[in-house]
Amino acid sequence: MLDQQFHENLEIQHVNLLPRRAFYIPYQQGEAAYHFETRYNTRNVTLLNGDWYFQYFESIEAYLNRSNEQEIKTLTVPSVWNLYGYDQIQYLNTQYPIPFDPPYVPKDNPCGHYTRKFTIDEYDQQYDYHLNFEGVDSAFYVWINNEFIGYSQIAHAISEFDISNFVQQGENHIDVLVLKYSDGTYFEDQDMFRHSGIFRDVYILKRATERVDDFKVETKLSDDLNSAQIDVKIERAHNLKSVEFQLYNPEGEAVATISGAHEYQFNVYKPHLWSTENPTLYTLYIVTDQEVIAQKVGIREVTIQNNQLYINGQSIKLRGTNYHDSHPETGYVMTESHFTKDLELMKQGNFNAIRTAHYPKSPLFYEMTDQYGFYVMSEADIETHGVVRLYGEDDNEDFNIIADDSKFETAIIERIEASIMPLKNYSSIVSWSLGNESGFGKNMVKGAARAKTLDNTRPIHYEGTLYRDKQQHYDLTNIDMISRMYPSPEEIEETYLKKPDLDKPFILCEYAHAMGNSPGDLHAYQTLVEQYDSFIGGFVWEWCDHAIQIGIKDGNPIFRYGGDFGEKLHDGNFCVDGIVFPNRVPHEGYYEFKQEHRPLKLVSQDDFKIMLRNQLDFTSAEQYMFVEATVTNLNGEKTISEIPLSNFLPHTTQTIDLSDYINIEHISDVILQYKLKADDQFRYENFELGHDQIVYQRRTMKEQDEQSSDVDILVNETDKLIKVSVDQSETYVFNKDNASLESVLKHKHIVMNQSTTNNIWRAPTDNDTNIKCDWAYSGYNDITTRVHDYQIVESETEVSLVFNIAMVNDAVPPVLFGTVTWRVQHDGILNVTYDLERDMKAPYLPRFGLGLILPKVFEQVKYYGKGPFSSYQDKGVANYLDAFETTVTGNGEVHIRPQETGSHNETTFVEISDRCKRLVVTSDNTFSFNTTHYSLKQLTETTHKDALELEDQTYVYIDYAQSGIGSNSCGPELNEAYRLNDRHIDFSFNLKFD
Repeated sequence: MLDQQFHENLEIQHVNLLPRRAFYIPYQQGEAAYHFETRYNTRNVTLLNGDWYFQYFESIEAYLNRSNEQEIKTLTVPSVWNLYGYDQIQYLNTQYPIPFDPPYVPKDNPCGHYTRKFTIDEYDQQYDYHLNFEGVDSAFYVWINNEFIGYSQIAHAISEFDISNFVQQGENHIDVLVLKYSDGTYFEDQDMFRHSGIFRDVYILKRATERVDDFKVETKLSDDLNSAQIDVKIERAHNLKSVEFQLYNPEGEAVATISGAHEYQFNVYKPHLWSTENPTLYTLYIVTDQEVIAQKVGIREVTIQNNQLYINGQSIKLRGTNYHDSHPETGYVMTESHFTKDLELMKQGNFNAIRTAHYPKSPLFYEMTDQYGFYVMSEADIETHGVVRLYGEDDNEDFNIIADDSKFETAIIERIEASIMPLKNYSSIVSWSLGNESGFGKNMVKGAARAKTLDNTRPIHYEGTLYRDKQQHYDLTNIDMISRMYPSPEEIEETYLKKPDLDKPFILCEYAHAMGNSPGDLHAYQTLVEQYDSFIGGFVWEWCDHAIQIGIKDGNPIFRYGGDFGEKLHDGNFCVDGIVFPNRVPHEGYYEFKQEHRPLKLVSQDDFKIMLRNQLDFTSAEQYMFVEATVTNLNGEKTISEIPLSNFLPHTTQTIDLSDYINIEHISDVILQYKLKADDQFRYENFELGHDQIVYQRRTMKEQDEQSSDVDILVNETDKLIKVSVDQSETYVFNKDNASLESVLKHKHIVMNQSTTNNIWRAPTDNDTNIKCDWAYSGYNDITTRVHDYQIVESETEVSLVFNIAMVNDAVPPVLFGTVTWRVQHDGILNVTYDLERDMKAPYLPRFGLGLILPKVFEQVKYYGKGPFSSYQDKGVANYLDAFETTVTGNGEVHIRPQETGSHNETTFVEISDRCKRLVVTSDNTFSFNTTHYSLKQLTETTHKDALELEDQTYVYIDYAQSGIGSNSCGPELNEAYRLNDRHIDFSFNLKFD
């Protein structure tokens, strides 16, 4: 059955494939109107999804030599066979999984043989039958009733075959041989798990012999937006004698009907315009004698003017995310419910744009983005990233060897055509992308030109122009944007935005790499987006963590990433880099984006006069939302008022005097919450869209003195210890060798009996992946405190223990040195003061502070600081200042690869208790704190969340500061402003044990 090696021939991308066409499902006359939720409810569709008989083979040779005795099992279509126990699960970022020897692939090429029966109940020779595969990885051969039908590749493209002469009335038999590798593998080197199989829908369309094959819809607007043109053109037809076009408005009312012509222009007066804010859709019916094609049409126009992106005459910003097809249980298989959940979360997170990284999605997705309202950058299935690693480290000189070699031209052009032709009529697509990380050369120049020929109504994106050979002249006129990934904000501004010769809009196709505890530098990017008109936005990398769910432990999913499946090549947990977990539980970083993308924003403030800006593009603020002001006074009492909005047009500002609406007496702060006015498709009335806070005066939450000054403070010294007792009711024991607090007794009961530590280490975040080696080399991961000398200073009201210390490790000089002073006061308060100098030749510090270990029963947490999410110097815009209550167990989020999480900066009060006993930490100056049931050692060394073991301690960290989070897992180095690089550390706070 297999006598051709099409899968190793760059000139043969397909065999017997029908010409590409716009996607649609043709309905029969009299059937219900088409909608994506009922897309297959027509007698014209024979759906082949479901159970197929399946055999897996390690090579094509093994398939050809198979015996009749070999066991045949069933496999669901759509699916990927790797998640059903066949082949190997493998995650790779940039490396090719096979030797780089195009067009050849290994002879041991795993393959899957799919077979099933299907029935044609009403076979009619007056009809044609077209077999459709919406997605197969990586290539496949297909037979019907033992007759060869054809071959195709391009994993994320629709393949359609005419099987009219091969099917018969009643029972039929289909065989499909899917290959893991083909010459297409060299173009599909995306950062993802490398799965195989039939992963999208399979069906047969029954087509009338008199029919429309392909058509195109374009919309244009008048300058005043009062009228629109909808141009409909039949681009290819079969035996077509007559056709009728019917247009209905969003309310279902007929606009116009025209018969006869193969091309028509509808003129719509006062049209309902489509945008992400108002995704109103018209319905176009193309009617022939035996078929009806329904196409949703959003009237909108996309243009680039003055280095800006315009939708419907309005300059807009793309607040976007990169979006892979990835599910922890189904792999590449994305269902309607999967898409619905993701689009719901995106809408709730104030995202308005999606880049389909790094391939086209199924037509179902675009139908949904049309309806729910997203701007989509649809990307071709092209990534040749592995060429930069052919000789070890990344080498951009090799990046262009596919993009600039003519022997790859056919494949590249075919992939670009396959990404545009089926999807050209979807209104939500506002840009085509030629691919991802594939270098640049003459093939991409020709690909851009071909894209413009196919569709000149949308701008073309491609980031790879950055890597072109500057000694060669390439025509870049068909590429409409300057695109970058992962530059620093400083580089963006200096290299692009400030340049007077900038001639195209600037966009970040990837930024703010959201791996682990991240992103930490989001605000700086968003500030530039709002400051410069030519900076049209960006797409966070990326939407969801990629991981495979292998089970459940204690009610939580168990996830696995690269290297957990015995792969020879893998890229570890680099795939765990989304703003939602694999099961779509939002990370804290998700809320950072939601806040940065909020539709109303405080832009300036002068006492109680504030200026708000409406960030919406097409909607007056008062029609969309309302403002609720929560005022907290210095006693912590809260009152809520509504701030009225009126005639607040898009992209304008309004000044409001808060004192007209709120009680300003004894005010501490006011939080302005922006809430949705009415239910929409994914959000409910009163849904919070974002907030701003103005702090006028921090609240004081100090403890009241419980003891008089008329108490005895006794000091008792041994060789190793100093014991300080207050009125014989409290005893503090200090270690002379390391200046630690060894234990605390309260009324002869032990409150704490493990030594404190002076900490500079944190469990490295994924964004610490580069600097952590320098930290470890400098001994930060195992630092100890040495006391050089000490003195005891006694007075009537306190005893001070002044230790002259150095923080040291083997083979390196002290990183910090100076004094730590423990002051035991008459009121039972224990003051800790650090006065330290730092060795400035050493790397900047992860953190500095005091670590305490309490019994596990210390579980309840109250604090006054930034919450409710984790907060760091450069991460925490979703937070606000308030008094919060949480638990040690619930503090922060535990990542799939454990790391630092759960710190809260700008804190002045913390109480950690077991309801009976408590530790209270206060300071006149702000500090950062964290608390957890996992030690730094366990968080540092454990590779998977499910391997963490709750310890019988509560770890408490009181920090002078931590370095910021950044996004250096793939992005720029941490900005110097967010590094803990202080030469001098002066840090003081109080501890109170009750």
